[in-house]
Amino acid sequence: MLVTPTHIYCANSGDSRSVLARSADNERVEAVALSEDHKPDNELERKRIEAAGGSVSESRVNGNLALSRALGDFEYKLNKSKSYKEQMVTCLPEITKNERQSSDKFVVIACDGIWDCLSNQQCVDLIESYLKRRTEV
Repeated sequence: MLVTPTHIYCANSGDSRSVLARSADNERVEAVALSEDHKPDNELERKRIEAAGGSVSESRVNGNLALSRALGDFEYKLNKSKSYKEQMVTCLPEITKNERQSSDKFVVIACDGIWDCLSNQQCVDLIESYLKRRTEV
């Protein structure tokens, strides 16, 4: 994550996710996704996996790995006829650029342990409720 005075850049490769909390009005904070999950059953991810000689079963690469982009997991990057971008599991990050707004409040960067339990909005709402209680004390 790179936050400049004008933009928020997010590079993601793996099972983490980044979400921006932005005030929608005086009462509500809205969750804005800064990245997407890299799941093997996503159509574009699945096509790359299959083109590299792999398969997707039970939402996992070759029935084992639950993500389709990662810095490690080298056993899924052994196809010598494919570039690093084309391997079953690639390290190529998804990069997003979002213009900052005066209503931006905070960013959440978390791994799948959070996102398996909470939606983007639930997570932002939970943190916002803690922040409100903290300022009220």
